[in-house]
Amino acid sequence: MHLRTRQRVIGLLLLLLLAAILAPLVLRTPEQVRLALDMSIPEAPRISEPEIAPVVSEEEQAATDRQIDEEQQQVAAAEPEPRVAPPVVEEEPSEAPQPAAQDAPQPGFTVQVASFSDVANAQALVARLREAGYSAYHREVRQDGNTWQRVFVGPEIKRERAEALRQRLADDKAFALEGLVRSFVP
Repeated sequence: MHLRTRQRVIGLLLLLLLAAILAPLVLRTPEQVRLALDMSIPEAPRISEPEIAPVVSEEEQAATDRQIDEEQQQVAAAEPEPRVAPPVVEEEPSEAPQPAAQDAPQPGFTVQVASFSDVANAQALVARLREAGYSAYHREVRQDGNTWQRVFVGPEIKRERAEALRQRLADDKAFALEGLVRSFVP
């Protein structure tokens, strides 16, 4: 036999042997391959949730809840009637002390709707808001060496009322102002 023929026969036998080994692996489903190779996937381990002990006992929690309820009732009973008139902002600061107004705003919450560097813009927005029936005012604030004219609507005693006012201003198509509820202290 010639060398070339012998190499071809050996190559053919090797190809047949390789095909016999790989064909069953290629032509089988993954389940058949797992069974043929005797492979199995173990069950997932069971993980138990750790028990978390409360930091505060139930008695302490109940006592704290009762105290909070009592304090909320005291605050609600002491809450004054909401005021109607908006605070007055002077256009030019005067040097004479002003007498305390009877309708001075109580501590609560207000909605900041804009901030301007120009007083005229703030005054114009305040005028538009007042014409639309809102209790609007502006204040001068100095921050980082800049002077800002912040425009507010309110104040309201309860935060929920201030949030409702903020939403009403956002929904009002004449203004569409996305406000920010802030604490108000006179």
